[in-house]
Amino acid sequence: MFIALAYALFSFAAITKAYDYDANDFAIEVIDYVEGSGVGLHNDPNSAVGRPSLETGGKRYPETEPVVPVFQPWLANQVITIGDGGRLTVKFSHPLENDRNNPYGVDFIVFGNSFLVIALVNGNEQDWDFGNPEQTIVSGAVASEPGIVSVSQDGQTWYTFSDGPYADDFAPTAAYRWDDVNDVWGTELDPTRPLDPNLSAAEMDGMTVAEVIELYNGSAGGTGFDIGVFGFAWIQYVRIEDDPRSDVTTEIDAISDVTCCGDYRHPFPVGDLNKDCRVDMLDFGLIAAHWLDCTWDCP
Repeated sequence: MFIALAYALFSFAAITKAYDYDANDFAIEVIDYVEGSGVGLHNDPNSAVGRPSLETGGKRYPETEPVVPVFQPWLANQVITIGDGGRLTVKFSHPLENDRNNPYGVDFIVFGNSFLVIALVNGNEQDWDFGNPEQTIVSGAVASEPGIVSVSQDGQTWYTFSDGPYADDFAPTAAYRWDDVNDVWGTELDPTRPLDPNLSAAEMDGMTVAEVIELYNGSAGGTGFDIGVFGFAWIQYVRIEDDPRSDVTTEIDAISDVTCCGDYRHPFPVGDLNKDCRVDMLDFGLIAAHWLDCTWDCP
């Protein structure tokens, strides 16, 4: 009976949970926006507040199509352009923490509209036709518009990821899973779940769009950042600035807090003594190993 129960618990733990939306997973307030040159119509800073776009204008616009790694949000109400010499500062509703269980040590994710370049077919450039993603092959290149990211606890003193990672870079957003049995778009991917930082666009060379989405392993993509590099336990402000070394223009869709067991809205289970997000025999072992231990004047 114990073996059967343990197997059931393991099987349950192995299932990838569907994303449970919460508005506080994303930046909720624009603190300032300095519009740089060359922005055009994409100058509403509130476009960077809230969740990343799930759909955007397609070839039958104003009808919309799912956001995929080769076709990113582009509408004026979806992305904000930083512009040459510009910057954007946003705030979260809560301290964004350097949680011990954040996957890969990533604490927040920035979503832009960089995209994977579709591979040449017989020497000819192909367009995304909004059809079956199993039919479109990507190259190992990404079209990005890197922006410089800084973080702050109080909105006054800033610490900068000077040498990257960068906003609006790898990895492009993917909104939904692909159901390859029924050839339809499936459940929403998780914008609070980071990709492995060691993953690169070069590894995707020759893959179909569907295979890229599968490689995301439940994540919606985006560029991940670790505030631990500055020794911070938490931050609450994120700033994105134009990179003066580049002639491209950074665009931002959303910024998310990575969620995990033990964070502000997913507390550790009662009885989880070793903080591994489950109550099991390891916790019982800790109790047994320290049974009747006393650190004060015990009777």
